Amino acid sequence: MTNTQILCGSCKCPVQTVANPKANDQVSCPRCNRSDRFDKVMNTAKEHLLHHMQRSLHARSTKAAHASKFVKITFQKPVNRSFRWVTSDKGI
Repeated sequence: MTNTQILCGSCKCPVQTVANPKANDQVSCPRCNRSDRFDKVMNTAKEHLLHHMQRSLHARSTKAAHASKFVKITFQKPVNRSFRWVTSDKGI
């Protein structure tokens, strides 16, 4: 199991919070002072990880099907998004 850090979406600095935070505890970026509740930060970080995994899956599927005469990729690539909070891991 790896340790995943939550980073500020704008300056990519690891966030600060109390040990064993509860949903209403504040999480803040020490560099740019962005802050939010722990539950909102976690939800946004999960969305970021899911978005990255979708983009990775699309890229891998497209690459695998590129040379095939029988397989055609018809779904669109996920659009670029910005997130207030991101993860240090890229999932896949």
